Parts: sequence; structure tokens; C-alpha cells
Amino acid sequence: MKKIIKAISTPTARSTAIFYVGSFLQNILRYFFHLILLRFLTPPEYGEFLSYLSLTYLLGIPMGTIAGVATKFVADFRGKKDDQSVNLFFYYLLKQISPITFSLGFILIIFSGPLANIFKAHSVAFIVLGVSMMINLYQTIIGSYLVAFQKFVMQTMLGFLSVIVTILLSILFIKLGFGATGAVLGQLIAGILVTIIIFLNIKQSIYPKIVVKDSPQFSLSGFTGWSFIYALGTMSLMSSDILLVRALFDTHTSGLYSALSILGRMILFGLTPLIGLMLPLAAHRHSATGSAQTILIKLGAVISFLGFIGAGVFALFPSLIIRILSGAEYISAAPLLPVFAFSMMFFGLSQFLLSYLMATGRPKANVLLLLVTILQPAVIYLSRSSISSAVWSQSYLFFGLFFALLVYTTFVVKNRK
Repeated sequence: MKKIIKAISTPTARSTAIFYVGSFLQNILRYFFHLILLRFLTPPEYGEFLSYLSLTYLLGIPMGTIAGVATKFVADFRGKKDDQSVNLFFYYLLKQISPITFSLGFILIIFSGPLANIFKAHSVAFIVLGVSMMINLYQTIIGSYLVAFQKFVMQTMLGFLSVIVTILLSILFIKLGFGATGAVLGQLIAGILVTIIIFLNIKQSIYPKIVVKDSPQFSLSGFTGWSFIYALGTMSLMSSDILLVRALFDTHTSGLYSALSILGRMILFGLTPLIGLMLPLAAHRHSATGSAQTILIKLGAVISFLGFIGAGVFALFPSLIIRILSGAEYISAAPLLPVFAFSMMFFGLSQFLLSYLMATGRPKANVLLLLVTILQPAVIYLSRSSISSAVWSQSYLFFGLFFALLVYTTFVVKNRK
């Protein structure tokens, strides 16, 4: 324990911890947002909203990848006091990512009608999502700059502001009769507000663009590829199931599944701040001593304990938890809540092991995550006979991923050079 405390006391690890603690508190508020929606929307409407949100996650995979890479690059430039690269890298990222993001946004807008039919939703919401994609590109990049500049307090405050504005506007639009589309619109306006504030905060570093004769060359190859697979797997495994259930089942069943999903993720996101500490702590220890086994074992024990406690509570009192947090309309889904909770626990432990392997120079383990990501749609489609079959089959998939990573990690630890 003393070794862990010593590792956490380093400036880098301490700053990372502050950021993740802030993220944890924001996650609580975001869940409060979903709990409010569960109360204000009917099961079919809430299933519709979570389908919108899941589609946004999937389309945002490229931006999720670039966020981590951009943070690393900009932090390196800042450490070297290379203000020119800090400035020009911003425009390099916009140039590289804009074509993909704007194309996805226009596709959403153009095919809003057919998408609305597939997901039993309103076409206006997909138009709003298309516009959101374009705005999220800019927010992702400047948000990465904010983190790289280590403005963690500002980042945390803006996170809280975003959630609060989203909640207030969503309630207002729902009351005005917009339904699930109102919640999407509330998120869009909150995102625009936060983007403007972030830009004003870092404006002096990125605007205006520095004019130079020979622009520096930036390369995003190498680790970026594995980071993309990690982002792809993480976002897809938390989103594809909701979209598939929305398309394969009736709207009421979709709403029940969405409620299970958002409650089950409370286990996952409760562990996320600690999982996030693994990468900086393990990387620091591994580079200093050549081994990070102590971090793996002790931090892993803490995460496993908390995960089992959380999932265990959900397993013991599923009906009570759903009745309090979601409402009586969702009570029929109570028997499946324990299964979903333990699925999210195993997924969280899988992310923890992947973070350790990436920190110690073994990112190829993400191939296992990619395999499960490919299998998930097929498993849910083959289990479409009932919602119970879909939930159980996915739980086997998440446990299989955890078990495979555990075996691989054990092998790596025992045979490390």
C-alpha cells in the first residue's frame, strides 16, 4: 500500500487522479440526468433517446481516439516549450479529421428519414445529431488542449456546467412536447456553450495560426492504431447492443433494456476513475523499475472488491433499485439487473487489464477486445428470441473477454523478461 501511495504522490499521477475524481463526480451527475429522463419519458421514449446517444458514441469513435493522442502530443509540446507546434498541431488535427466528421454528420442529416424508420424514432433528432457531430469535432480537439495544459479545475467545472445546462434544457424541451428529441437538443446547446468557453480559455495558444515557412511534420502512427481499437471496442460494446435491441425488439422492450443498460453502467463508471489511474501509474512504475506487478495486484484487488460489492448490491435488491431509480414502469426488467451488473463489472475489469498491458508495452492484447466487438452484434442477433437471451448471451461474452485477458496477463507476468 505504501508503494501505491508513493506512486500516486508523483506530480503526474496526482494530476491524473484529480482529473479522474472530477470525472467520477460528473458521472454521478450524468446518471442523475438519466434518472430524470427515466421519470419524464415513457419506456419507448427513453429507449429512443438512448438509441440516439448510442449512435453518437459509435460515430464519435474517431474523435475518442484522437482525444487521447492529441492530449499526449500537446502535453509533449508544452513540456518542450514548443509553442509553435502547439499552435500548428491544432490546425493539423482539424485538417485531418474534418473530412471524416463532416461526412458522418452529413450522412446523418441526409439519411435522417430512413434512420428514423429503422430505430423507430423522429427524423429531426438525427438532423440534430448530424449538426452535433460537426460541433463535437471542434470541442474534442480544444478539450484535449485543455487537459494537456493541465487545467483540470477548469475541465471539471465545465463538465459540471455542461451536465447542469443539459438537464435544465432537456426538462424544458420535454415539457414543451419535444420528447426524446428535446433531450438531444438540450445536449447540443450545452455542447455549444462549453465549446465557446473552452475556446476563450485557450485562445491565446491556438489563434491566430502561426505562419511559418516550413511547417513541422506530425505523425500519428504507431500507438494511435491500438488506441483506436481500444476506443472502438469500448464505445461499441457499450452502444451497439442498445441499437440492435432497438431495431430487433419492440419499443417497450427497448426501453426496458435501455434502463437495464444505464443502471448496469453505474457499476462500470463507478470503477472508471480507478481504472484510469492504471495507465499513468503502471507506465511510471514500469519505466522506472521494469515491472508494474505490484500496481496490478494491489490496485486490481481494490477494483475487484468494489466491483463485486456494487454488483452484489444490485443482485440482492434488483426490484428495489429499479423501483427507486427508474420507476415502476421498468419493474419487469428487475430479474435481469443482476446479470447486467456483473456483465459491466467484468467489462470494467477487462478495461483494467488492457490498461495494464498497454502501459507495459503490450497493446496487441486489444486484438481480444476487437474480436469480442465483432462477435457482439452476431451474438445479440442470434439471441433475438427474447430480451433475457440477449442479456445472458452478452454476459457470457463479457466474461469470456475478462477470462481471456486474465489468462494472457498471468502468462505475461510469469514470463516477463
